[in-house]
Amino acid sequence: MRSCCRKIYLPITLILLAVSTLASEKEKVVTYRNPLDLALSLSGSYGELRATHFHSGVDFRIGGVSGARLYAAADGYVSRISVSPGGYGHAIYIDHPDGRTTLYGHMMDFAPNITRWVREQQYLQKDFSVNLYPEKSMFPLKKGDFIGRAGNTGSSGGPHLHFEVRESSTQIPLNPLKATSITVVDNIPPEFRSIGFYGICNHQALPSRWKVASHNSGYNGIISLPDTFYVAVDAIDRQNGTNAKLAVYQYNYYLDDTLVFSFTPEKIPFDAGRYINSIVEYSEKSNNNISMVKSWVEPGGGLASNIRSVNDGLFILRDNLEHKIRIELKDEHGNTTNKYFRAKRSGSPGSLKGDTQNSNNSFSRSIVMPWFIPNRYHDSLVRLMLPPAALYSSIEFSADTINVNGDIYHMVHNESTPLHNPAILALKVPAKFAGMPVQKLMLVKLNKNGRLSSAGGTWRNGWVEGRIGSFGIYGIATDTIPPVVTPLFANNQNLSGRNSLRFTVKDNLSGISSYNVWIDGIWILTSYDPKNSRLESELMPDKLRKGVNHDLEIEVKDNKGNTTVLKRTFIW
Repeated sequence: MRSCCRKIYLPITLILLAVSTLASEKEKVVTYRNPLDLALSLSGSYGELRATHFHSGVDFRIGGVSGARLYAAADGYVSRISVSPGGYGHAIYIDHPDGRTTLYGHMMDFAPNITRWVREQQYLQKDFSVNLYPEKSMFPLKKGDFIGRAGNTGSSGGPHLHFEVRESSTQIPLNPLKATSITVVDNIPPEFRSIGFYGICNHQALPSRWKVASHNSGYNGIISLPDTFYVAVDAIDRQNGTNAKLAVYQYNYYLDDTLVFSFTPEKIPFDAGRYINSIVEYSEKSNNNISMVKSWVEPGGGLASNIRSVNDGLFILRDNLEHKIRIELKDEHGNTTNKYFRAKRSGSPGSLKGDTQNSNNSFSRSIVMPWFIPNRYHDSLVRLMLPPAALYSSIEFSADTINVNGDIYHMVHNESTPLHNPAILALKVPAKFAGMPVQKLMLVKLNKNGRLSSAGGTWRNGWVEGRIGSFGIYGIATDTIPPVVTPLFANNQNLSGRNSLRFTVKDNLSGISSYNVWIDGIWILTSYDPKNSRLESELMPDKLRKGVNHDLEIEVKDNKGNTTVLKRTFIW
């Protein structure tokens, strides 16, 4: 009897232990608080289709002005601090015990203890831009601890908090509204803005594509389509309490009752973000600035874990019967909307073919470039090298030389075809530049508005060579003009009531490369705000004597080595 009791007692003990373990694990689940003391309202959502990436967090509105107080969303410690003129601007990263990291970007400033340490590091490195990794014990935090104020620094388009949640081990961004206990009210489904139908042939070899039809809303008639086509959708999501145009969580495209294509933009690593250009109908993006998620899965595209498809996302009509096309959009809160279309195959394959995208009829020189190998093009004026994985599908590459107001430019394929990895472009230096300093020569891109923008590059044996991130119209120019620096104060002015000096800085072409400010021979911390073309130098009593004259020197260089040095005196 005792033996029997022992046999029963041991499993019960194990069960109780297991229950206790599960309970303790539940207690370890981290709950996240609102990082603001404001009611949450989004101006940007996770997964939005941006220019070269998917939005990796959410943007919280802060009332249109900088200064809202920010708080640690959960217990943890500051693992990283970055300060930069672009990107996230002033940003704090906090590691949490659940294996996640929260990021607070575009901050106006940090908490005083963090600010002091960051400033020390900036003076040690003599650089405004720093990337710092403090010791784990340096800035421990409890949930709700003050960490700084929200702002508009870096590449921000207005005051807000950019908030991210990442897996600490991989730094893969998660959807904050799904990965944490932070919630917003949302009972509004996504909305359609435009739906396009595109014919396609030779999609596995040398694709030829053309737009067949486009509808901004539902269509009651029957759409005539080629036997093989794909669908592209422009859509947004809406949420309660905001007018922002937010991201759709999931796109599902059906032929009759068969799912042809599904895409969910989540958990996309940062180094895969540029694959956004393989997901969207790039001709619409480059020509009309519209991001339409297309069903065709190009062979060189990435994001396989985010896509489900059959037939490479192509719709195939195998008979002349009427078929149903259903487009379903979902948001992260389960709100769903659908559009329905009726379609029939056209009389004969290709009979609906219109203007083929990437048509090369106007180009004098062309060559087939397969997507899966390195590719080169070389003539007497243009050299181009595309590395492996630069293309999403094979193209008939084209080049031509054109004259614009007496200057020679080169049409390097066309901007409706995306590049995933940068290409190396070299252009022969025209005779008009003979005798000019070769170190001032550079590549320039002629934009659609007729303006030139810098494409970098350096002179090499009669050619100017550089890396380009897109096809387009390129030429050669010189930059011999130094930056223009304008102090926003008068010489010898009494500035005793101020805590900073401000300057505007502008460059005509190659862009600002570096800047330094010295006062009485001491290097002074100076922030740079490119979007406002402004430098701001601090005036602090631990670096400067009060109530005396000071000698200032500012040096600003552009990317072609042109330098402006300006000297001023002031009283402080």
